[in-house]
Amino acid sequence: MREAKAVLKLVKNLLEKRSARRKEGRFVVEGPHLVEAAGEKVECLVYCENLPVVKALEAQGTPCYKISRQQFEELSGVETPQGVLAVVREFGFAFRDLLKADKTLIVYCLGVQDPGNLGTIIRSADAFGATGVIVSKGTVDLYNPKVVRSSMGSLFHLPIITTEDDGATIKYLKEHKVKIVAADGSAKQDVAAVSLKGAVALLLGNEGAGLIKSIIEIADEAARIPMVGRAESLNVGMATSVLLYEALRQRS
Repeated sequence: MREAKAVLKLVKNLLEKRSARRKEGRFVVEGPHLVEAAGEKVECLVYCENLPVVKALEAQGTPCYKISRQQFEELSGVETPQGVLAVVREFGFAFRDLLKADKTLIVYCLGVQDPGNLGTIIRSADAFGATGVIVSKGTVDLYNPKVVRSSMGSLFHLPIITTEDDGATIKYLKEHKVKIVAADGSAKQDVAAVSLKGAVALLLGNEGAGLIKSIIEIADEAARIPMVGRAESLNVGMATSVLLYEALRQRS
């Protein structure tokens, strides 16, 4: 068990530094809802309010450290702290965990930079029945505190994998009979015209540049979201929700 001072230092480093999260293989969740969602992955708890989740974890033997409200506010990563945060172990999923035969529906993020967008994508993937999420090396850190918060607990509800090699990952998916559909604003087909039944991976690109040409070219199909208003585009989080809803509609 770590000493209280060491735990507080660890929490601060995990909140502020991606390098610390990678080195430790841990990240921080804040607020009772996210702590509850993390469940058995919680390693230790820091709190200033005696909330029910604190009592539950104490009863399970989880190390819990009480600090003052002022200390907690200095440590917290949010403007209105809820009085509890936890250090959580990173995930250990394999690609096979995302494959569910013809029910496979994967969201693949390539170069998504905004933490709020990635969190929204994970939340939408959870809501619309995706079997998992893949995050490319060039995408924002999966365990960035803003990603964790905006996922609203969905981070813990489905397998999520970070990949170092997009070419090899797409090849693996194709070898396992997963259809690759690239989201591309300049595609010839509307998404409703593309079959999203069976095993499918939806590829989403960077907020500004979208997917790179070489990725679009190796996809099985490309699809766009039709828009009739004057908006130039949708942000990638919103676009993912639209695509996943269309997939759900077709698969239902």
